[in-house]
Amino acid sequence: MKLRDFLIATVASVAFGTTATAEILRFSSFEPPVAHVTKNILTPWAEKVNAASEGTLDIQMFPGGTLGRNPAQQLKLVEDGVADIAWVIPGYTPGRFDQGTIGELPFLVPNGTVGSEAMWSVYEQGLLTGDYEKFKLIGVMTSFPNAVASTAEVRTPADMKGLNFRAPGPTMLGAINALGAVPVGGITGPGLAEAISRGLIAGTFTQYGAIETFRVGETVSYYLDMPLGATPMLIVMNQAKFDSLPDKAKAAIDQYSGKVFSEEFGKSFDQYVGEARERVLAANDITEIEPDEALTQQWKDALSVSTTEWIAGHENGQALYDAFVAAIDKASAAN
Repeated sequence: MKLRDFLIATVASVAFGTTATAEILRFSSFEPPVAHVTKNILTPWAEKVNAASEGTLDIQMFPGGTLGRNPAQQLKLVEDGVADIAWVIPGYTPGRFDQGTIGELPFLVPNGTVGSEAMWSVYEQGLLTGDYEKFKLIGVMTSFPNAVASTAEVRTPADMKGLNFRAPGPTMLGAINALGAVPVGGITGPGLAEAISRGLIAGTFTQYGAIETFRVGETVSYYLDMPLGATPMLIVMNQAKFDSLPDKAKAAIDQYSGKVFSEEFGKSFDQYVGEARERVLAANDITEIEPDEALTQQWKDALSVSTTEWIAGHENGQALYDAFVAAIDKASAAN
């Protein structure tokens, strides 16, 4: 290449925010590239960080499971260095990030905005330890609360008795057991519609965003709108990889991570769920059940044991529960 051409290419690469020495980071998502979280949250985050890094970073998205198709394997991809960053659902890897399952408790998280702010708050207070300390955490969030989507009509807790039911996390599976239903684990979002259509389960704890993304609306007939626990979620980065980056790259990641990312994620997720609800109900024959105060109290009474057992089953469970409730109250007042 002639010197003039080399200089032009160098100036062009700087103008577009990348250089030949930019560190490539692989960001894995098990969602399709057009799904809301991947398209409207994760991809814009990567673009903002790239721009802020002044050419030191090139974060590339690998959606649709291109680095690893199984949602339950996303954490391992980061641990093994196959991916540098990944969107992780801790409930798919029971025993990992177990303290965060507090977000799954019924009637605790009112929406993703408040849940995500509260989850980051207790992490920032140092109350989430163990696995949380092994990674660079881009965000610590929760989904919008999961309700009851089913093939058979479920109105009261008694209607759950004997049904095979799935949930996206261990604490919610415990709640299903408390209701006299049969908890079925190991079914991730992409396999949900097939499991219902084949009759392996009669329904699931879920929300409209997942119903739309994974085409569950075609397989269920009822949706009981009851906040029976949110899904804790994480964006994790390989800590050694982060530590190896130049200071400008680290600063760019930090600028758009942590509290900022968690809060923006929650707000975007809630907006999407509201929009997805309209589309799902318009496109499918689903009866939405809105419970009154008396019916809600029936469910609260039936599931109160979930909170008691969670607190008793975790070291410092009461302290974490109290801090999380206080953080939820504070976030609710601010939103």
